[in-house]
Amino acid sequence: MNGGEVPFREYYDLRADPYRLTNRLHGASTEQERRLGVPESARRLTAARAT
Repeated sequence: MNGGEVPFREYYDLRADPYRLTNRLHGASTEQERRLGVPESARRLTAARAT
């Protein structure tokens, strides 16, 4: 599919979630975001957008 790329969905209805996903970033502190790898992911995303 698209050379391995996965389309991003901006919206996911957590109340009607059939897969029981959890949003661990909602209300996360800076330290929790760091442990989840958010800053590194953001850096990679920014670099990918620049190319």
